[in-house]
Amino acid sequence: MTLRPASVACATLLVATLAAGPVHAQLTGPKPLSAPANVLPRQLETVDVTEHLGEMLPLDVRLKDHEGRDVLLGEYFTRGRPVIVNLVYYGCPMLCGLVLNGLAKGVGNLGYMPGKEFEVVTISIDPKETSDLAAQKRETILELAGREDAGAGWAFHTAEEGEVRRLADALGFQYHWVEKEQQWAHPAVIFVASPEGKISRYLYGIEFPPNNLKLALLDASEGKVGSTIDRILLFCYHFDDDSKEYVLFAQRLMRAGGAVTLAGLGAFLLINWRRNASRTRKS
Repeated sequence: MTLRPASVACATLLVATLAAGPVHAQLTGPKPLSAPANVLPRQLETVDVTEHLGEMLPLDVRLKDHEGRDVLLGEYFTRGRPVIVNLVYYGCPMLCGLVLNGLAKGVGNLGYMPGKEFEVVTISIDPKETSDLAAQKRETILELAGREDAGAGWAFHTAEEGEVRRLADALGFQYHWVEKEQQWAHPAVIFVASPEGKISRYLYGIEFPPNNLKLALLDASEGKVGSTIDRILLFCYHFDDDSKEYVLFAQRLMRAGGAVTLAGLGAFLLINWRRNASRTRKS
């Protein structure tokens, strides 16, 4: 079996990457303990994500940032960097906080820096929320990330209902207001877009391990972000659309190599057994 140089590099990186555990994206958030298996609560029946991979975002969506300035979504796609977009609302009693906290921890442990290798754009789905509330949430999240300079590339926004609906529809992000609970029902997901504004990856759940974020950003930038080692790492993994996970190519390669070795060993033993049997008959 002939290995390409990048495949050899994958094998070299395997020990380090396996030590960090499998790279995967959680598909769902915590499930209510009282809910029957495979049955969604009625309030969540219209909460879902329809993936629109490869489609362009509406870059003319109008936003107001945490400093009260009017900006267009497209302004974050003029810097040649991939962009993480997430839709939340700042008064959310649980899920949004978990998603933002998970993203903050992932970004805090990521070798890349917002404002340098990528951008993060957080937008409230609640049209009643204000820039002051966005600024307060931003301060809390940046403190959790533990990187003071991360603020240069992470902006928090509010928007009018029609504008955020346009963006949500483009992303396939379905949500609605639950009057009885007085809160928004929504999925747990973040989106990674290319520097041109095309949707590249959906990452689900409330935890976003640094390797997952790194690979998604590398994918979105087509390997232009990061070092040579990072680009080799991207070669070592591919995103499996069925499992929603980054699958380690080198691991499969080694498994295939192990199978070849086992088959060769079996053939060697069989040939030797036949030779011994032939010699026994002749004697």
